[in-house]
Amino acid sequence: MIKKLLSIAAIACFSSSIAQNIELRNFNGTAIINGQTLTVVDTIENDVLQDIQLDIDATSKYTASTNIKVKKIEMTSTAPLSENAICWGVCTPNVVWGSSPTVLSPQIPMSLNQKITFNGHYYPKLQEGISTFKYVWFDVNNIIDSTFIIVNYDMRNPNAVSVKEISKETSINVYPNPARDFINVSLKSNEDNKTIEIIDLLGKKLFTSSIADNSTNLRINTSSYLPGVYFLTVRTGIKSIKTSKIIITK
Repeated sequence: MIKKLLSIAAIACFSSSIAQNIELRNFNGTAIINGQTLTVVDTIENDVLQDIQLDIDATSKYTASTNIKVKKIEMTSTAPLSENAICWGVCTPNVVWGSSPTVLSPQIPMSLNQKITFNGHYYPKLQEGISTFKYVWFDVNNIIDSTFIIVNYDMRNPNAVSVKEISKETSINVYPNPARDFINVSLKSNEDNKTIEIIDLLGKKLFTSSIADNSTNLRINTSSYLPGVYFLTVRTGIKSIKTSKIIITK
């Protein structure tokens, strides 16, 4: 996978008069204010399955267990053939822009300080343009009690990128897989500010490590992991650039 341009920018923010009972942070740990606008800039690849994934950590500040849903609202787009989906506990099906302008996730009960990772997926389908979404986290028993962000996915023609930009490539090999007590990770990537993370199916982060070199080998202890499926992700900033599924057996 070749990446020529990537930036996540906070365009504007303002605070709601209602307390932010769902605290949002990107994968660098930077707080996202209720109502903030983020812009994801990337280039179109020659891949109809290209997936632009935005990951946000959501932490409950409710003092009692509260059922939380996420609503996706399509706002504007100059890429009408693009598709999108959201993942909150489970992933919703991909939909073509305009066919399902509003989509609700399943509800997840969240206790005080519980953190779950939300994923916004955007599939440009070879189209450049900007598509804007509103993502809203809310209490199913009190829909006014909500937290939201605006996200612009700005897909650009790679031929318009400056020749001074350096192509970015990432490859990863994980073994043994299935695994029991450990995994070996061989990573080659010239991306900047790389991080390797392991999360479970509910988005709980079990391992994280910053990677400075373009080539590295890691041995990760998985002896405390329960049997099941996990995801090892390489990311730069808050954007996922490569993900591998790991199966743990006992």
